Amino acid sequence: MKIALLGLQGAGKKTLFKLLTGSDVTAVPAKGLPGVFPVRDPRVDALSALCHPQKTTYARMDMLLLPDVEKTEGKAVWLDDVRNLDGIVFVARAFPDPSVFHPSGSVDARRDLDTFLSELVFADLFLMERRKDKLAQEMRAKTTPEKTRELEVIKKVIAGLEAGKTVRNMGLTEPEKAVLFNYQFLTDKAIAAVVNISQDAADPALRAALEKEFGSRMSLSFFDVKLEAEIAGMDDPQERAEFLSGMGIAEPAFAVLTRGVYEALGLMSYYTFGEDEVRAWTVRKGSTAPQAARAIHRDLEKGFIRAEHMKFADLISLGSEAKVKEAGKFSLKGKDYIVEDGDVLSFRAAN
Repeated sequence: MKIALLGLQGAGKKTLFKLLTGSDVTAVPAKGLPGVFPVRDPRVDALSALCHPQKTTYARMDMLLLPDVEKTEGKAVWLDDVRNLDGIVFVARAFPDPSVFHPSGSVDARRDLDTFLSELVFADLFLMERRKDKLAQEMRAKTTPEKTRELEVIKKVIAGLEAGKTVRNMGLTEPEKAVLFNYQFLTDKAIAAVVNISQDAADPALRAALEKEFGSRMSLSFFDVKLEAEIAGMDDPQERAEFLSGMGIAEPAFAVLTRGVYEALGLMSYYTFGEDEVRAWTVRKGSTAPQAARAIHRDLEKGFIRAEHMKFADLISLGSEAKVKEAGKFSLKGKDYIVEDGDVLSFRAAN
């Protein structure tokens, strides 16, 4: 999975990129700066604490930091950069700081989020209007049931976009999605926003208003990016935890953001567990056991026989695989099993 990270000048996206990937940012190339960030997962930590493996491996996500969002000759140039990616994280500034320039002249997170989302909607609307006109022209020469059906679906999408909806949340049926399969809709991507607040001047009313207006169309996270970066730079884990607690921060920013991106992308994690390695694997929700096995190696999917299954909560509460078996909570799953978030699996496959 590859995610774009973007925002207006001074929003805090470079600081967030460093927080997530650990990479310093001096300049951002026109085509973006790539990075990889580990998906810090407390369940991985808990499993590792249980068996002390030789290796602990978190899931990973690719991220592309894009240059400042701006327009050239009226066009949002960044739209082309995100079209082939899986998701978008937009950083909106909500912290007051006169020393940090804002390209719009004032700090207004609601305005910036609305402008960002509107650009996505308008791009999809332009795509659909253009296709509708071309399809209507084709149908004047020859009409087919397929073209008639496509035109019906396109009109539905246009109406939804004009109402401010995203393609992802306008309730398209599976047959309708199949008709639109070849279109790379921007508003069908996973969309998450980080509202970069000041921890000292957090505004609950702003949060409530933004969640009400945008919550159905994107995943929203609220945190102080600069403060989170300072906390992440603390070497002592205990000191870090105490500081978070003292500031009233329930969990680190990367955990909040990752969960939001996972939810928006329809992703989940399962785990492999043993003395050699504890590892998180990322799959789409609704994946069967063989499809989940493919995340490890395609041969495991091809030769799939069964999956040995435990629940994370059972393994942690009981303390070992042997005790899970004694409690009757260890099971074997076949090829039709739908993997659930938090499953601990071991696959058996034919050579």
